[in-house]
Amino acid sequence: MSQPKRPLEPAKPVGMEVVYIYVCPFCNHRVGVSAPLQPAMVRCDACLKNFPVVPADEKSIRFIKLMLDEARAGIAPDFI
Repeated sequence: MSQPKRPLEPAKPVGMEVVYIYVCPFCNHRVGVSAPLQPAMVRCDACLKNFPVVPADEKSIRFIKLMLDEARAGIAPDFI
C-alpha cells in the first residue's frame, strides 16, 4: 500500500540574481545577463555574435540583494 500523499509545499527562494538586459548591436535582440560585475563579452543567443557590455555597479547589486534579503523579503506574503 502506498502512503497518502500530502500536498507539496511551494519552494521558497534561497538567493537571487539581478539580470541586466543588453541589446545586441548586431541584431537588436535583447540579451539577459546575470549582472556582470566586470567588463565582459556576451554572446547573443539569436545571432551568436559576441559584443562587449558595460558592467553593473557592484554596490548597487549588493544593495538590492540586501534590501530584499536575497529574495526572501520579496516573496508574496500570501505564501509565507
